[in-house]
Amino acid sequence: MSWKIYLIIINNAANINIADVPQKIGLDNIKPTKEISIQEAQYAKGSSIGKFGDKIFIVSQDLVFKFYDKTPSEFEKKICEAFPNSEIAILILNGTIDLYGYNIIKSGMRQRVKSGADLDLYVDYGEKLPEEISISKEKIFDDEELKEIKADNSKEQVKKILDQEISIRTTFRLTKRYFGKQFDEVGSDYEKIKVTLYE
Repeated sequence: MSWKIYLIIINNAANINIADVPQKIGLDNIKPTKEISIQEAQYAKGSSIGKFGDKIFIVSQDLVFKFYDKTPSEFEKKICEAFPNSEIAILILNGTIDLYGYNIIKSGMRQRVKSGADLDLYVDYGEKLPEEISISKEKIFDDEELKEIKADNSKEQVKKILDQEISIRTTFRLTKRYFGKQFDEVGSDYEKIKVTLYE
């Protein structure tokens, strides 16, 4: 299965009324339509917003990309101002085009931003996350696969292939921070979350 996630996750938001979120982040012109699962929201047009525990989840194929400019966009600044004491994570995965992205913000400051697709690296800022360090020490490809990759590619290409695979796996692994288990694992909170679709 080709996974797809376009997530903005705001931690430490227990006291926030979910109905106030669109206005808080400057989306005054959208209206709630229906409740759907967070998985369905990944494929829906528009933006979806939900809450689970002390976390707010915003799903939007458009809004997530406002967090991957070289410097923070106006929308990123607005979210940080609206939730100054939160860790905010913006996670992107689209397996069809090998697109990945993670931006971790704490107290309004970018900690780590990395995104890329199809062996191109778009943004790479900040110190590596514990998840990245851990994955880079794991066996990424088995010996036979690695042998084939090395036979078919230059050293530079092999490096890019390894880096991209580590980055995709890091995006998957980061979901464990917010869903208890990786979002693609059975028993993850991801399966339980409902969001409201806004259009």
